[in-house]
Amino acid sequence: MDFLSTILRPFAHVPRMTGFEDTVARMLEPEYVIIPLEYPGQVLYKPLVKAGTKVRKNQIIGKSALGNCVHASVSGTVREIKPIWTARSFNVPAVVIDRNDEPAWTMDDLFEQYGVQYQSATRLQRLKAAGVVSPWTLPGRFHQEEDVGDFPDVQHIIIKGVNEEPSVFIFEILLQRQAEKVLKGLNRLGNLAPKAQKWLTVPRRLESWAKKLFGSQLKVVVLSDEYKDRIERLVVPKITGIDVPNTEPYRKKGIAVVSAEYLLSMVDALDGVGPFVTKHLTVSSGDGQAPVTVAFPVGTTIKSVLAGVGTNGNSYGRIVVGGPMKGNAQFTDETPLTKSSHGIYLVPREAIPEEVNLTCINCGRCTRACPVRLQVHLIGRYVEHGLLAESKTFHPEACNACGLCTYVCPAHRPLVQLIKMSIQYDRIEL
Repeated sequence: MDFLSTILRPFAHVPRMTGFEDTVARMLEPEYVIIPLEYPGQVLYKPLVKAGTKVRKNQIIGKSALGNCVHASVSGTVREIKPIWTARSFNVPAVVIDRNDEPAWTMDDLFEQYGVQYQSATRLQRLKAAGVVSPWTLPGRFHQEEDVGDFPDVQHIIIKGVNEEPSVFIFEILLQRQAEKVLKGLNRLGNLAPKAQKWLTVPRRLESWAKKLFGSQLKVVVLSDEYKDRIERLVVPKITGIDVPNTEPYRKKGIAVVSAEYLLSMVDALDGVGPFVTKHLTVSSGDGQAPVTVAFPVGTTIKSVLAGVGTNGNSYGRIVVGGPMKGNAQFTDETPLTKSSHGIYLVPREAIPEEVNLTCINCGRCTRACPVRLQVHLIGRYVEHGLLAESKTFHPEACNACGLCTYVCPAHRPLVQLIKMSIQYDRIEL
């Protein structure tokens, strides 16, 4: 048994949830949506609408400098454009649309607005116009939007059929439910990057099925049910043999990492089926309730999604967007859910300590649990005493934000947040 496994076994085993069904509940459209003009925090779209504008579902309402688009996920009237806090704590402008029953735009309508006919559009234009950020330009830690021409050729493609978080299942469920469409997507990837090696990550329970169905087109990589074996920034180098700094997108190393959901959205974009306006997400909790996967319009609020699956968020102590390890606690259930929201995790009131000692007790558990061997406790102490510049000497940029340090901390210190403050030092106005 390796050192990390020895350290984690007594107090940081994060098992996968069980008892979920491989089904997807489809929500009715909510009375309104709030669509952030960002992806997913620092790439801003320029709004193409204003208050009072009548829009149709699938219509482009924002466009980035490089032509990537965001769309109305329901038909309706723009109530306002206002600043909001996203689920990932970015303050960005958002378009609020009050729904009506007008029909959706066709893809011909969408491409006419984009300025090119669908039949004559390039594959990259189809992806951008449909709101599917090219799999070659998915951002790294700082989310800069970069031109595909600036990257080297793709040599490695990893399709994620497994979610990192132990409470989220959308990738593996979509992989099973839309297997034929996934096969079509693999063919599309083969056309886009014919020389690239391809891998598909799957949970152990799907190993035989996946190898039989997809094994002729790519290599199936089985990931264990242990959270520490699913951390993406550790899995990708292990599969490809290429180390990618956390401050760089995979694409700069000739690697494309695409989730099963994005692969399916890419097929829809290339085939003219429709833009990326429907999101899938797993709702789970720490009280033993079976997880539920739901499909809903992008920009639906947490409150509406929970109501759609018959759950009242107010009966829980905390609402987290994401999962228990890497998720972000929310101040309000009016926060909209976007293309980067894969889960809602509900924390029972009894699971939140009544008393929290935020003083480091120098036990060292955080540093021993860290999969990249950061001096977590020292970074945290330097930051909380205002020594942000000095904290940089411990290389906080190597952090995967996996949450294991916080998970094992007996003092319940916000260690991931302290590390993020250190990483963002150059951007913080002191």
